[in-house]
Amino acid sequence: MQETRTIRLGAGGISIPVCGGALAVEGRRPLHEAWRALLNGFPPRERGPVLVSRDPAGVLAMAARIRWPEAQVCAHHLDAWEARTAEANSRANGVDGVDLKLAPDLPRGPFRLIAIPFPSQGEALYGRELIERAHDALVEGGRLLAGTDRGAGWLRKTVKQVFGRADLQCGGSVVTARRTRSETRVRDHDHEITLVRGETTLRLLTRAGVFSPGRLDGGTRALLQSVVLQQGERVLDIGCGIGALGLAAAVDAGPAGVVMVDSSIRATDTAHGNAVRNGLEEVSTLLRADLEDLPDGFNTVLANPPYFSRGRIATAFARAAALALRQDGALHLVAKNHRLHEEILDRFFRQVESRSVRGYSVFTATGPRGEATET
Repeated sequence: MQETRTIRLGAGGISIPVCGGALAVEGRRPLHEAWRALLNGFPPRERGPVLVSRDPAGVLAMAARIRWPEAQVCAHHLDAWEARTAEANSRANGVDGVDLKLAPDLPRGPFRLIAIPFPSQGEALYGRELIERAHDALVEGGRLLAGTDRGAGWLRKTVKQVFGRADLQCGGSVVTARRTRSETRVRDHDHEITLVRGETTLRLLTRAGVFSPGRLDGGTRALLQSVVLQQGERVLDIGCGIGALGLAAAVDAGPAGVVMVDSSIRATDTAHGNAVRNGLEEVSTLLRADLEDLPDGFNTVLANPPYFSRGRIATAFARAAALALRQDGALHLVAKNHRLHEEILDRFFRQVESRSVRGYSVFTATGPRGEATET
């Protein structure tokens, strides 16, 4: 009977067996079905090189290194926070030798095996692009393993369109295909949108995988409608995405004092490209895993935090804003959940006001405390 090697993700006692019982993943929460299916689809042997992506905790990369000790394993990350977390988990589990790549796009390879999970709640356009880039990064005869949950209909259809064939394994939760076509399959999924700010028209590129592809989201529009900045102000755009808020601020205040920051390297790459595209090269763009080491002395901070983290990311934004602002500065933040975000801002600012714009709450928080207080 083979011994089970356990991959531990911090403290917690929920253990999920994978890879036919050769491995187990233990953590506070059960392993997501798409990742579990993908691990169960790992072949017993693989020479590599191997690429894994969409691996925020580093589970796939660690399993690949343990399962195939002779294979070269490359782990691709878009997000600096996820890359740092994956690296820390690998160290904690004594797994070394993973080649970690923090890059806007999948590495070009060539690879013999590429393993990527496609959770049902993921963005379809970015999923399509990943499949196309995976095809082009494989050697001829190389194989894609794509794990999913809640049925593989969309995934199998898309893989078949790109690869010409798509097979199912692991009870239909893993779609697999081999590269048989020599021609490249990557298409251009980028879109250009326009943003009018006063007498200036900004032309902004949007990318799949960066909020929000193909359009300017309602929260950003509401915040832009509510805030007018003065020439010479220093402005920080936290969670900049494609750079819409920061570049609009650069039109108002001048580009030299504007800083845009995000944890996604695809976002910062896109935002920087949009600054150059619109003649605003003096705007600074920073990649930060957890908003660490930011400059301070800003007059204004702008933020449109994502809603999926139950306030965790909004809390990080508010904390960073309170530390980065001058005492007479202001954070302008837009959100859907009024009560949650009001409570968060009250911890970091002495005065919090809000108004309803386009169905969103636009908050103005002043009197930064620097560190949170108990409420």
